[in-house]
Amino acid sequence: MLLRNFLSALVLLFMLPAVAGAGTEGAMRDSIKQFFAQGVYLHGARAELVEVLRWPDATEKLRWRMPELKNHPGQLSLIAERGQGQSLKRWYVPVRLNWWAKAVVARKDLPVRSHLTAEMLNIARINVAGHSGSWWRKTEGLMGTRLTRPLKAGDAIFASYVHRPKLISRGDQVTMIASYGGLKVTAVGKALRSAGLGDRLSVRNLKSKQVVQGVVASASTVHILTGETL
Repeated sequence: MLLRNFLSALVLLFMLPAVAGAGTEGAMRDSIKQFFAQGVYLHGARAELVEVLRWPDATEKLRWRMPELKNHPGQLSLIAERGQGQSLKRWYVPVRLNWWAKAVVARKDLPVRSHLTAEMLNIARINVAGHSGSWWRKTEGLMGTRLTRPLKAGDAIFASYVHRPKLISRGDQVTMIASYGGLKVTAVGKALRSAGLGDRLSVRNLKSKQVVQGVVASASTVHILTGETL
């Protein structure tokens, strides 16, 4: 009986540090969960922690921050810190992340060189981790563009996936349309550079010689911006 009690006490003695360590390690893990729960954003995308690849040699609560980023990598090293001044200790902790964002996606399979229209597109929440390019949040910005690669239904459309054909070449004559309240005024102008659908364009009025700013509406029409005078 005495031997059994001694062995039980010995087991409990060795378990106590482990139990205490589990509690403090839980504080460290809770701190990283809280860091992401408060919202970590970059260029409109929110980070989601998938996995910690290697935990730091620490147990208590840590301060977490992101490294300087230009894009949305699927794997990076978070910076964890404890203490201040001379007692500061820092770890670089490798993690895997998702980056969630609302983006324009293909509504259906689209072949290369497709001219994009609103009927081809949709808005969805997607994971942009691993993509270095920018994306669109509204379909209007993609009107008149052409795909440089095929897309599957649900694929996001990144900047490198599209090309905007030039509808107007430098020197082309175009019709300028200006609206003043309910009144519309038209004039003939000369394009000062090449531009595609939706692009901003400088146009010289052939009669007044005045240069005004407008937006390309078609291969022959430019809508003059509000406040400009023909």
